[in-house]
Amino acid sequence: MKTSANSRPVIRRRPALACSVTPHATEALLRLGAQSYSFRKFDTAGAINNLKALGSTEMEFCGVHFPADAGDPGFAAVKQTLQDAGIRVPVYGVEHFNEDAAASRKKFEFAKALGIGILSAYPEPASFDHLELLVEEFQVKIAIHNHGPESIYSKVEDTLKAVEGRHPFIGACVDTGHCLRSGEAPHEVIAQLGARVHSVHLKDWTIGGEEQIIGEGNMDVVKVAEALLRGRFTGPLMLEYELSPEGPVDDMKKGIHNWRTAVSQLAL
Repeated sequence: MKTSANSRPVIRRRPALACSVTPHATEALLRLGAQSYSFRKFDTAGAINNLKALGSTEMEFCGVHFPADAGDPGFAAVKQTLQDAGIRVPVYGVEHFNEDAAASRKKFEFAKALGIGILSAYPEPASFDHLELLVEEFQVKIAIHNHGPESIYSKVEDTLKAVEGRHPFIGACVDTGHCLRSGEAPHEVIAQLGARVHSVHLKDWTIGGEEQIIGEGNMDVVKVAEALLRGRFTGPLMLEYELSPEGPVDDMKKGIHNWRTAVSQLAL
């Protein structure tokens, strides 16, 4: 999706997919949640209010709102707050993992206690052997987050090497904005990772520049939606927006509209 001179997004229409595309097939792509880092200037209650203003009830919380620790004194209150607000937390992160297996186990225990099925992660190579055991034991997935240039997981080949031969629950959290920062097309990254895509951070960027509202940067939004659909993706799709931290909702609503408009093109 590109923008015209007046900054309104222009949707590029594409031919319909060869496979049958129905409202049911695109349902997962329309069920957008948000990464709580977008609301980092707000407390947990404020983040929930922003999420509801977007019309969503799914959040990927991160450590800026509450830690990945079921033993934390505030954990019970957080869990009750989420339950009372009707907020589902299918994924949490991004969490760092190293050779400390006991620390990793603690995070999996937290995930189980909160009903989280995926931990988005930045795992050091030394962590993978014990992570394989933990994903099987807890039935909680690890989704490697690509952090852009100069990180361990800058390019898709870095993630592919990390997951090769590993438990199928060890996969990827594709951050589409960081893909662009690393000079890769997000839809191609998604296609290469295939079934290893466990979750997505939906973010747009201008290559060589700065973050943009979804649909107003260099991400081909329709191609990303198509790649997810072809890969039968049904995991958490989280909008992450780091601009305007004091009040991101209006921009995020524009991004949601642009994304849903793009998804609608797949059925034409």
